[in-house]
Amino acid sequence: MAYKRLTIYVDEDDHFGKRPLYEEILHFLRQNGIRGATVFKGVLGWGPDGVVHTVRLLRASGNLPLKIEVIETEEKVAAILPELQKRLLKGLLTLEDVEVLKGYPES
Repeated sequence: MAYKRLTIYVDEDDHFGKRPLYEEILHFLRQNGIRGATVFKGVLGWGPDGVVHTVRLLRASGNLPLKIEVIETEEKVAAILPELQKRLLKGLLTLEDVEVLKGYPES
């Protein structure tokens, strides 16, 4: 079975309507039967605008970069991509082949 790694890069302060974008994406993924997703918070990063976002000593966060990673079957990823792209007005979306050695049972 073919698997894909779907990686979504957004900023912590990005929103979709009233909800934080990363929460909206996770909600969407779960509603659409994606078996797992993880959000990673960066401690320092910048995007195409060149603005550096970092954790400061006296502040817990400063619009930190977030990475959402999903590993799922090629078919499930293909099915959600068009709707996911509508939600991602800014940020970066990547897709790559991945070999799953152990983990998800065949379904």
